[in-house]
Amino acid sequence: MFGHLPEGQDIILHPIAYAGWVGLFVTALNLLPVGQLDGGHIIYSLFGKNSKTAYYITLGILGIICIFVNPAWTLLLILLLIFGFNHPPPLDDLTPLDKRRKIWGICALIFCILSFTPVPFQI
Repeated sequence: MFGHLPEGQDIILHPIAYAGWVGLFVTALNLLPVGQLDGGHIIYSLFGKNSKTAYYITLGILGIICIFVNPAWTLLLILLLIFGFNHPPPLDDLTPLDKRRKIWGICALIFCILSFTPVPFQI
């Protein structure tokens, strides 16, 4: 927004703006479509046992971000690999989702993509 800043100058956010950014950041992390995170539950409800594909795609994209964009994501990648994709089956795995719930699930995943920050902090 401000372009390149001269050496020794910073932009300080208002505390409420910073709290809003942190809220979006944590929400984006929680909506990652992996395992026991909320995004993992959403993907599992949308695709069932085929949701492992989304898990591997997410880990691949996060790995690419770790290698080429920001290595600070490595810890999250390792934690997601350790916890794996152990999603317990729901009590009712036979009743399909209605159209409204599928749309809300897709909207949540779109929100994850829009609010994800590849470089949240400079290291």
